[in-house]
Amino acid sequence: MRGSAQEGIVMKWVVVDYGQVVCRTPPEDAAARLPRALGADPDRFWAAYWEGRGPYDLGTVDAAGFWGELCGRLGRTAGTALLDTLVGLDLEMWSHLDHGTIAILEELAARRVPLALLSNAPLEMARHIEQRPWAGMFRHRFFSADLRLAKPDPRIYRHVSQCLAAQPRDVVFVDDRPENVEGARAAGLRGLLFTGADRLRLDLDLPAPD
Repeated sequence: MRGSAQEGIVMKWVVVDYGQVVCRTPPEDAAARLPRALGADPDRFWAAYWEGRGPYDLGTVDAAGFWGELCGRLGRTAGTALLDTLVGLDLEMWSHLDHGTIAILEELAARRVPLALLSNAPLEMARHIEQRPWAGMFRHRFFSADLRLAKPDPRIYRHVSQCLAAQPRDVVFVDDRPENVEGARAAGLRGLLFTGADRLRLDLDLPAPD
């Protein structure tokens, strides 16, 4: 790690977020398919999507509840076929990998640095991620819907540290949201704000790719 604040501390674990760290910001065409499936105005759709997303990620609302509420606000009824379509489009939208991040994770794994994933994600996304070939790089995978805890709640960082049998100061946590990084730092982890794979490579003192 670079910088005097990091000197003398052993990096025993690297824990990374999924959305917009391992996967990229959804491409416009992939994101557009969701409101299009409902014939909805995109602005109204995304306002409803993000307003209800927290409980869905936390696992206190299931897919039928989340999408049913969203459809109701937009004047639609979420039957089984439409529900399946929306869940599938949502999973696909969040499945475009950041290959720069993947390369960093592969390099860390090759150096035997243990890796873990910590994501605010609903059950459908959690199970989808676990089936991806690259998920095997992570020795542990933590999802908010499984834990009924979500970032930046300090309890989720303490839970992760305990499961890793690591002192918080020995855990590097990478996330694209400042509030999640600050939450991790408040819990004693070494938080890094993700702004891109190139910056992360510098923060982790990894050589530039060939």
